[in-house]
Amino acid sequence: MRRFLTVHGHFYQPPREDPATGQVPREPGAEPFHDFNEKILAECYRPNAEHGNFDRMSFDLGPTLGLWMARHHPAVLERIVEADRNAVRRTGHGNAVMQSFHHTILPLATERDRRTEIAWGLRWFEHTFGRRPKGIWLPETAVDLATLEACADAGLEFTILSPEQAAGPVDTRFAYRVPLPSGRTFTVVFYEGPLSGTVSFDPISTDSAPAFVDRFVLPRFVDVPAGSGDPLVLIASDGEVYGHHHRFKDLFLQDLLFRRAGEAGIEPVSLEHYLALNPPQRETGIRERSSWGCPHELLRWRGDCACTPGGGHWKAGLRAAFDALAERIDALTEQRAAGVVADIWALRDSYVDVVIGAVDLPAWLRSHGVPEAGPDAEAIATLMRAQQSRLAMYASCAFYWEDLTRLEAAYGVRTALHAAGLIDALCGTDVRGEFTQRLAGVVGWKTARSAAELYAAAGD
Repeated sequence: MRRFLTVHGHFYQPPREDPATGQVPREPGAEPFHDFNEKILAECYRPNAEHGNFDRMSFDLGPTLGLWMARHHPAVLERIVEADRNAVRRTGHGNAVMQSFHHTILPLATERDRRTEIAWGLRWFEHTFGRRPKGIWLPETAVDLATLEACADAGLEFTILSPEQAAGPVDTRFAYRVPLPSGRTFTVVFYEGPLSGTVSFDPISTDSAPAFVDRFVLPRFVDVPAGSGDPLVLIASDGEVYGHHHRFKDLFLQDLLFRRAGEAGIEPVSLEHYLALNPPQRETGIRERSSWGCPHELLRWRGDCACTPGGGHWKAGLRAAFDALAERIDALTEQRAAGVVADIWALRDSYVDVVIGAVDLPAWLRSHGVPEAGPDAEAIATLMRAQQSRLAMYASCAFYWEDLTRLEAAYGVRTALHAAGLIDALCGTDVRGEFTQRLAGVVGWKTARSAAELYAAAGD
């Protein structure tokens, strides 16, 4: 029996760019750095890349964060990409898995948006890592069967979930098949819940890698059922735990992966490699509309949930305003694109190539049969920019935190306003005014000012 260890890091930060300028404003509290992206890169992303930790861990990297790295710290991004290449050269299997593009809660998205978010994330991964991914990290591990069907449609094979998201008891040391309504199955690896929580929230437990292995990892290999295959201990957490949330834990991770696990006869492995060696033999269902951060059917991202400190009564109103805006923008998009392109939604799926810089706008327009100059070209380009912002407004962070005044909620509202402004300029409508009226009824608990009063002047 071989014994395997996977440490998975979910690397993601909420987008911070101004939607109109693309620039990240200075953030109070990030000093001496300009903003928290810069601070977290210095404390976590760069040191983990320099230590080689990405070579031996499993990880996903948010596309919006990756694009920021590509603009501001390309050497760090290239080192992370090289880590995946090193894993492929060493084992035949990569250690990076993809993430959908805007960190949208996929079970709460429309079917069309879900498809686009997965397609954009997959294309960014291919463009960045130079290979097709096999696994996907679902934002907030939010899942339902429709989301797994969409992942299977995209050619993906596995994801990572919390054990509490299984329909019944599971042994997290082994992978599972989840039957889908289509008759297919999708592989799920459930992380070790208590141990992952220990790593995330108890920094004392990771002061010593040898002690950590002895106390927490080795006991999980006791009493393995005969004929079950090789057991796996899967630890999953935010990647920012290793150096940002907990100082010096990048050094703990390096010691664990490069020395102490091996000394104990445990092999660090990527999930892609583990599943190639140990295909799932067991089967389970999933809890629909579940996640790792909320046991209340994703209420944290759509209403007043006990998981939200303070008060989340404003979330339902904000999501309703976003949904109404999305419906209005989509209708105008179809109306303006009629007669110019045959399938505007397939075109939106392909627009990711412009977003990630794989092709310039004129070349992209030509490749889809649209002249690169003239009213139709300008209209399609504006519609796509509006769609990009309208997709981005649904980033989960806008709804995760406790109040409307948070930076993350502000980003969602400002991005929505930007999308509405683009549509109004093109179509001569007042979508922004309609949206602002809906925002007038969205009020948090830290201030009596509505979302309209807080943010309606933004997004131009």
